[in-house]
This record gives sequence, structure tokens and C-alpha cells, in this order.
Amino acid sequence: MQNIIIKTEKGAISYIFFMLLAFELILANPYQSFSQSYSRQSKIHISAFPGFSNHQIDEMANHYKLSLNLTSGITGSVSGIELGLISNYNFEKFQGIQLAGFVNISGVNNRLNPKESIDETFKGFQLATISNRTYGNGVGVQISSFNSSYSGFIGLQLGVLTNKARNLQGAQIAGLINSSKIGMVGFQIAPLFNYSDGQTNGLQLGLFNYARTAGFGHEFSSLFSDTWQIGLINFSKVNNGNQIGLINISGKNNGVPLGLLNVDASDGYVALRATDMFLSNIALSTGSRFFQNLLQFGYNFSISGLPSWGLGYGLEKEWTDQNRKKYLLLNTSLWQQKAVDIKLFKGPRVVRSELIYGFKISKYRYLELGAAINYELASVDQQETSLLSIGQFFPGLIVGIQ
Repeated sequence: MQNIIIKTEKGAISYIFFMLLAFELILANPYQSFSQSYSRQSKIHISAFPGFSNHQIDEMANHYKLSLNLTSGITGSVSGIELGLISNYNFEKFQGIQLAGFVNISGVNNRLNPKESIDETFKGFQLATISNRTYGNGVGVQISSFNSSYSGFIGLQLGVLTNKARNLQGAQIAGLINSSKIGMVGFQIAPLFNYSDGQTNGLQLGLFNYARTAGFGHEFSSLFSDTWQIGLINFSKVNNGNQIGLINISGKNNGVPLGLLNVDASDGYVALRATDMFLSNIALSTGSRFFQNLLQFGYNFSISGLPSWGLGYGLEKEWTDQNRKKYLLLNTSLWQQKAVDIKLFKGPRVVRSELIYGFKISKYRYLELGAAINYELASVDQQETSLLSIGQFFPGLIVGIQ
């Protein structure tokens, strides 16, 4: 994802970069320029284009209070206001208000001469139609189609298309994608994708959200966590916060996932059961330590008068001893049964609650015994929903292997 963002930006502004770098090669040896201390103080810089200004070639070694660039301009640094019809280009840093028709770039010295890099290369407000880019830490506001900070960023990045920072403290709001390479504290809002490949605290709101570690893990992780992922599909390697989405996927989920399907790669089970409704039943349970999603498929081979097959979806809570030699399951599911010669959603519909006790019988296997209570929401003439049907309310039995 990082490569996609970088390539997109390069494609949009390659011409402007080429022009600026060409002037740089013509006018000066870059390594001599980078060694400057930028101690010269000048009030005003006026440039027709790079290399043609009121300070000519030494403009790259000067610090200015005001910079006016009729096309593009190159300065050592600016503390104040800089305006450019095409682009503004600062070797060392920028502080203040920077407005460009296309591109603002600050802190290039950090990229070309890392041994003499500066921590903070931008502080203030940047506005450009194509790109704002700083090669050190940034503080303030960036507004453009593409915004990027190659180190940390504190403040607001507002991008028509993408925002990118190595580390974010604040907010990223984009038309497509937000990215924070090593984590973020704050919020990311984008319609397509939010990405934080580190410790993440705050809010991710988008179609797809990814956080390596969402929230701080502690014993009382709950809905009151400081971290939320809200989207169609939410991903995290470790989730200690809240996930709200159609599908929530985690390597390890210590938080609260709220979705149609919650997947915890480190937990869950598959069980084969025989019940009063279906003699063959497969149950898949996955989620978090708070509750799990329960997906079930049932099938009857040759018993006439019972539904041929059915689907169940519900929520389940598990209690287990420290060594997991025994456990107790409590679940409630909605079952849709497929009756013979009747469409699926025209068949019987049942709400079923189960209490199941399981105990270890081998190294990897558990025997399950349980009881159920059923309530028939919809029925079909001459069609029983269970072997134990005695009315709308009826009991149930479960025997299984996990």
C-alpha cells in the first residue's frame, strides 16, 4: 500500500521535480549547498524561477521571512510566508504559511544528506493542488491532493486523494487512502482504506481498516476502549479495542468485535453434533473472549417429516477452566430450516438456546452433552421442526464431539 501511494504521487509531480533538480545541478554542487549552516538572514526572496532571483545562486543558503515565486522558487529555509505560482522548494525547513499552485516541498536536505538531517522540517500551514511533502517531522496542517511526511506528523492532513506519515498524532482525512507506517494516535477517515502498521489508538473509519495493534491491551478491555475500527471489513494483528463491521478479522482478539462474522485466528472451534432438529450438525464458533459468532449447518439424511437441512446463526459465550479440561457454552441462534418441496425462506423458523457442557476425552477431543429450549417463529403444515416438537415451545438435546 505504501508503494502504491508513493508511485501515484511520483507520477503526478514528476515534471515539477525534474525541473527543480535540473536547476539545482546547473547552479551548484549539491554537497556544497547541503553543508551550509543557513545562517544568512534575509527578509525577502523574489524569484522568477529557480536560480533567477534577487539573491541569485546563494538563495539556497539563505533564510527568508518572505518568499515570492512567480513560477517556482528554491530557498534554504523560510520562516514567515511563501507563495509560489507552481512550486515552493526549501532545502532545510519551512515555518509559517506556504501556498503553491502545485507543489510544496521542505526538508530535501534530510533525504540527500541524512548525516546532517533536521528533525522538524515543516511547521505551519501548507496548501497546494497536487502535493505537500516534508522530509522530516511536520507540525500543523497540510491540504492537497497528496500529503506526505517522511517522519512523524502532528496535526491535520487533509488530502483529496491520499495522506501519508511515518507516525501520526492527530488526524488524516482523505478522499481515498490514509497511511501511517509505524502507528497513530488520533483518527483516520477515508472512504476506501485506512492503514496503520503499528500501535494504533483512536478511530479508523473507512471501507477497509487495518491496524497492527489496535488499542492498549488490559484486563478490562471493553466497549469503553479508546480505539475503534468502523468499516465493512476490519483487520488487526492484535485487537484490544472495538471493531464494528460486516467482517472483523484479527490474529488475536482481546477486544469487542461487533459484526456478522468475527474471526479470531488464535481461538474458536469446530464441533460435530447430533441434535433433536438435525442428526448431522456442523458448528463453527469464532470471535473474542467476550462473545463468539456461531455458524451452524444441519442435515437430516432419511427421516421423513423433518426438514432436510437448515442454517443457523447466533452468539455464544464460553466459560472454561484454566487448563481447558472442561467448559460450558451458552448460545442463542436463529435457525432457518429447508422443508421438502418448499423454498428455504418459506420453511420453519426457530429461535434456539443451548447450554452445552464439554469435557476432555483425549489430547485434542472433547465430548459434549447439552440441552436446549426452542421457540417456533414460523411453521409449515405437516412439517415437524424437531423430533421433540410438542408446540411452539419445545425442548431439545445435543450430543457432540469438539
